[in-house]
Amino acid sequence: MRARHPIMHRQGGAAAVEFALVATLFIALVVAVIELARVAFIYATAVEATRLGARVAVVCSPNDQAAVRAKMKNLLPMLTDDKISILYPASKCSAASCDPVTVSIQNLTVDAVIPLVPLRFPIPPNATSLPAESLDSTDNPLCA
Repeated sequence: MRARHPIMHRQGGAAAVEFALVATLFIALVVAVIELARVAFIYATAVEATRLGARVAVVCSPNDQAAVRAKMKNLLPMLTDDKISILYPASKCSAASCDPVTVSIQNLTVDAVIPLVPLRFPIPPNATSLPAESLDSTDNPLCA
């Protein structure tokens, strides 16, 4: 039997150290990609929430803002009333012209779920404007 070479014996843990370094970087990269995808999903959902809020607001009366906010919160539960803005036309609409109803979301932030990393991602403010068509629908189940 031959004795092990002293140089080969000293490199026995090199593969384990290399794996630990590469695996740490790879796992950090995967977690970062997952977190950024989650933030992008929340941003896309916030945009869709403003669209839904505008669609509901144009068929409901200005007194039904709670219904608009509730529909938006059902779509994006992290929304609060202070982050939602609903602007109705200043005057009554005529058949010829009507100012739009604008629904917007602002000051929305997303906290990272990465352990021991206190990151906050701000979601850019967005707004959707639609022509105010009826604004006085009565007995509309959407506005309840």
